[in-house]
Amino acid sequence: MEGQEFLTEYRSISNKLKKRFLRRPNVSEASDHFRQLGKRLDDTDEPQYAAFCHLATGRCEQTIGNSPGEIEAVTTAARSFLKAEMEIQSLKNPSFEFHLTAAVSSFSQAAKLQEEAGRPQLAAGLHLELADALWQLKRPTEALPYYQKAAHLLGGHILDLILAKLKIASCYIATPDHHNALLILSEVANFASEHDPCDLYGDIQENVEILRVLLMLIIEPSTHNTSPHLLAVLDRYKGEGENGEDLTPSPYLTKEISLLLQSIVMAIQVTDTEALLFLEDELAPRLTDQQRGLLRVLVNMTVRKV
Repeated sequence: MEGQEFLTEYRSISNKLKKRFLRRPNVSEASDHFRQLGKRLDDTDEPQYAAFCHLATGRCEQTIGNSPGEIEAVTTAARSFLKAEMEIQSLKNPSFEFHLTAAVSSFSQAAKLQEEAGRPQLAAGLHLELADALWQLKRPTEALPYYQKAAHLLGGHILDLILAKLKIASCYIATPDHHNALLILSEVANFASEHDPCDLYGDIQENVEILRVLLMLIIEPSTHNTSPHLLAVLDRYKGEGENGEDLTPSPYLTKEISLLLQSIVMAIQVTDTEALLFLEDELAPRLTDQQRGLLRVLVNMTVRKV
């Protein structure tokens, strides 16, 4: 559908909502027409036009007091706006980000309506959907507050809260704000330990432990401005012992990774860059992309000091 055709039909439906002498407009009928027009535009892959139809549907549903219908329409509009922006970005075309701005506004409105309706988990899901899209667009600073809002609304859902907190930590790492990332990861470690009597979150604890060790080495904390429980994380990898317990400072790590991390800590303590580069090659294949990125930052920092 051409832009002019869309505007003509959109205005035709809008005119039905104008008050006539001694006659009230049929809002339900206009809502159905807007919805049908939006669906046709979605089917022809024109999300930038479809989004406005969905917004109009939402306003009609609000007028007749249909809150679920309003939420559904506004959410659909948000996704259409976001799809339009993603298409522009995927084609590497210049963007004024009007669609992105509209998507953020619509997602926020839909989340607020869900929260007001007493459905905080659905509101959190919308915040997460928006944050994930912003993260995909390489905008961690903009994604961060929406991950934080989602985490706030997911207080009673253990796994969802942990995953949201990990996304918050990822945003801080990407910023990079290593201090706040370390604090969030420590919260995750403590929370998971308190709510995991059956050791169901071992893989999460493994990831968090490695990230915390690398962040501590990057930050180089002092005893004056760092809490003892954070210092204890790094201290576990500084000790030397003959028994197996000393060689596995964390129950969530394999002995091989524990030994490599201990060796890295020792190499940094004595500023042995040759050993550190060798250890990076040994440890990197066993890490996630995020962990490898932090390890590279750590190695670069150490090499520059020499």
